[in-house]
Amino acid sequence: MRRGGIVVGVALAAIGAAGMIRASIPQSIATTGSTGADPIVVSGAYVRPPAPPTQLAAAYFTVYNTTGVDDRLTSVVTGAGATAVLHTLIGGVMTAVSGGVTIPAHGSLVLSTGSGHVMISDLFGPLKPGQSVNIDLTFQNAGQITVTAPVIALGATAPTGAATTGATK
Repeated sequence: MRRGGIVVGVALAAIGAAGMIRASIPQSIATTGSTGADPIVVSGAYVRPPAPPTQLAAAYFTVYNTTGVDDRLTSVVTGAGATAVLHTLIGGVMTAVSGGVTIPAHGSLVLSTGSGHVMISDLFGPLKPGQSVNIDLTFQNAGQITVTAPVIALGATAPTGAATTGATK
């Protein structure tokens, strides 16, 4: 009887731990199924884990607006932490952008070291190289796009991975 209780206890602990790192499990990317070019293309996404002693992670990626109309990135959400805030360089100062940012028609928004990032705070668990983080980007016109970004080690070369396209509305 006692051995069965231990087995059940271990199984429950494993299930609970899996739930804590839920954000690191990639989800499939949904698309609109359109036959034309996707209005928004996201590429090169990755996340850097916290640099001790901080508990803040940073996500980087490039957003391309392939349309002839400006679009606006209005919100960023991730399952890796309670808060995800877009920061861009404004007047030479890294600034949190509360109202979103416009991606011009046929233009891009590049989030890279020194030019901008998504700050992820209040992490739900440790972020380690080899894991993945889902990031939901919501655009005023294109709707929501889910990006799966690998976690890479501090100091490691940023990936140039394939583009993520599509929107889920």
